[in-house]
Order: sequence, then structure tokens, then C-alpha cells
Amino acid sequence: MIKEQLGREPRGVLGVSSFCKHGHVQVIVNRPLSASGTELEIFPTLYWLTCPYLRKEIALLEGEGLIAEFEELIKEDSQFAEALKKNHEDYAKRRLSLIPSEVQGRLKEEYPERYQVLAESGVGGIRSPEGVKCLHTHVADYLVHGENVIGAKVIEKLNQSLACVEGQCGEFLG
Repeated sequence: MIKEQLGREPRGVLGVSSFCKHGHVQVIVNRPLSASGTELEIFPTLYWLTCPYLRKEIALLEGEGLIAEFEELIKEDSQFAEALKKNHEDYAKRRLSLIPSEVQGRLKEEYPERYQVLAESGVGGIRSPEGVKCLHTHVADYLVHGENVIGAKVIEKLNQSLACVEGQCGEFLG
């Protein structure tokens, strides 16, 4: 089903963290680090929104300029900015917690820049606390943990169910 939802073979999936009301996958957890031969590859997006319905609805909001609105809100509302900063910090901690300590040590020593990305970048791998990279990643984080301020506002803005009416992903099960 995930392959059909994404339109490609998924890579580095650790598990499913959220299902819609129809029982279909909404959010997957990605492996933050993988080995390809002798090379270590990082993937800073811990939670990936796979639901085609939500991806489409959120893309429409992004197209309407909602990212810019959130970036303005970050500048104007210090409480919102502080809550978002905490969301980014928590996301980085959760991502890093999936990497064994001995591997973290190797990363720090051999790949300090990559370790820094995993340890310090926020939701979806963003490095700037004043910017918003992708609403999809914030919604995925919110669906898993219920504490992402941007994800909460996006869902509020959708003003509808978090699942399509028809259970469209059911066709992928066939």
C-alpha cells in the first residue's frame, strides 16, 4: 500500500505511526541513517505523510501561501516561535534516539557535519528556526505526537476529517 500511495518503492521504512479512520496508512517512520556499502546516508525526515488525500489537500494550502503565513507568524508571535522551536528540538531528539549510541559516536567522529544535521535539524531536516520547509512534515509529526503547532494549525485550516470520505487507499490493497 505504501508503494502505491507514494508512487515509488519506499526506502528505509521502520514502521507505520498513524492510520486513517479507514485503517489505511497515513504516516510512516523513516530510518534516519542507513548504510550504502561503506557510505552512511542520512535522512532527516523522520515522519513521512503517505496519505494521498492529505498530501493533496496540504499541497493546495502550500500553493495558497500558507508557508509564508507561518513564517510571518514566527516573526510576529514569540510564543508560537518558542513552541515551534521546542517541536524542532523534540523531533531531533526522537530522530537521534533511533540511532544506537555507538553509531552516534562513529558519526560524531567520522562525519561530524552529518551528525550535526541529525542532532540539530528540526522537523523535516530544517536548519533555520525562522523558516518552514514543508507543511506535510509538520502534519505528519502532529499526527504521530499531537504536539506540532504548525501541524495543528494546518489540520484546523483543513476544517474537515483527516481521511477521505471514500477510503481511496482501499483500492491499493487488492
